[in-house]
Amino acid sequence: MAEGGKKDAKKDKEADEGGEKAAKGGGRKKLVLLIGIAVLVLGAGGGAAWFFLSKPKDEAAMAEAEQAAKAARPKTFTTLDPFVVNLADDNGERMVQAGVVLETSDPKAVADLTAQMPAVRNAILLLLSSKRAEEILTLAGKQTLATEMGLAAGMALGWRPAPAAPPAAPRKVKASDEEGKGDGDASAKTRDADNDEASDDTKAAKAKEVAKAPRKPGTPNPIEGVHFSQFLIQ
Repeated sequence: MAEGGKKDAKKDKEADEGGEKAAKGGGRKKLVLLIGIAVLVLGAGGGAAWFFLSKPKDEAAMAEAEQAAKAARPKTFTTLDPFVVNLADDNGERMVQAGVVLETSDPKAVADLTAQMPAVRNAILLLLSSKRAEEILTLAGKQTLATEMGLAAGMALGWRPAPAAPPAAPRKVKASDEEGKGDGDASAKTRDADNDEASDDTKAAKAKEVAKAPRKPGTPNPIEGVHFSQFLIQ
């Protein structure tokens, strides 16, 4: 019986030691699992933060790359046949002789210029014939003319500028209350009515200000520049 008791005690001890080892092993596994989950959570949070923080930078970099690519595109200069046009002076005897060169970097615009050249020349000719000599004698006048030519040529190719915002309607000016009419209560009612009407006018003015907000610009003009190879007024 003593030997049997010793064996049983030994088995119990071994069982206890095995249970302790299993418990320790399970605790280690749980600890490793928790550490792994924490690493994944931190990694996911860091990845999300990197995505949201870097996204604006990526968009800005893409916009800069597009602008750089556009600037790097080769320029094409199309020389038009010289214009000899009578100006709009009173006596009708003055004329301008101008050589015009159109600048663009859009390959499609180059093809369109060839296809639509009669329309482009007509638009520029009409513009020149509407000018007076004194308008285009100065440097500023010639620069303004070049800008207007670019707009006219672009529109002849089918381009349209962004529509301008409509002008704001003038606000109504209220006449002051006439003196000596009505008693105090009537005057108070009149002032209240004027205040209500002024409030309506203020709301209307704010609505018009919203309507005047700048609109999104249209596509860029395919004609990027106008140059004069010669310019002579006779």
